[in-house]
Amino acid sequence: MEVLILAAGRALRLRPLTDDRPKCLLEVGGRPIISRAVDLLVARGLERITIVDGYRGDMIRAALATEFPKVAFRFIRNADYAATHNARPLHLAADLPSGPLMLLDADIVFTGGILDLLLAHPAANRLALRTRGGIGDEEMKVALDGRGRVRALGKDLDPSAAAGESVGIEVFGAEFVGALWPVLRRRLRDERRLDEYYEASFLELVEAGNDVAAVDIGDLPCREIDTPSDLEEARSEFGGL
Repeated sequence: MEVLILAAGRALRLRPLTDDRPKCLLEVGGRPIISRAVDLLVARGLERITIVDGYRGDMIRAALATEFPKVAFRFIRNADYAATHNARPLHLAADLPSGPLMLLDADIVFTGGILDLLLAHPAANRLALRTRGGIGDEEMKVALDGRGRVRALGKDLDPSAAAGESVGIEVFGAEFVGALWPVLRRRLRDERRLDEYYEASFLELVEAGNDVAAVDIGDLPCREIDTPSDLEEARSEFGGL
């Protein structure tokens, strides 16, 4: 299985903490956020890791090469990191080897149990879903059908219709991945939807009949880092993990 980590953004809401480093190199529990993720991946035998970087990307490359000298990372540079959302950096990895793909964002602090749930799930396509707690306006909300499959997703989805929020970790089978690249290409290049999130392409494939299962992470800790308060809460929650 290939692993793709998106780590290109500027994280303006975290300034001044990100004035001199990318968000994924901020530390939680004494380690950079992205290092924590790579550790969990490698521990599960997932070592074919591609990283799309952008803002201060050379710092990410140097940090990972130093900390994980035995992992043959592949890096892709997103030169337009300041002008696009995450659909474009995902599409930059369209030449990945065919086959199953794990996708995750580099600003997530999580425990290995979430990876275990996703890897053990029998569905070809699945995403990690948090159903506990409230759902904020900025969250990527997910609505499900009667069989626990994704029916709709988006930040603008009515929270009352949502079963929970996507935490930003997905696994897709080879067929879904093969269909995803041309959808992204059309939406970005032909339709010029440069400011959209990759979930819009996922939803198009869902609406075309591709099943994506939702894997409830239960009470397993997982936190996306967008603001200074997110970072402080993650440091409190994960400091001893």
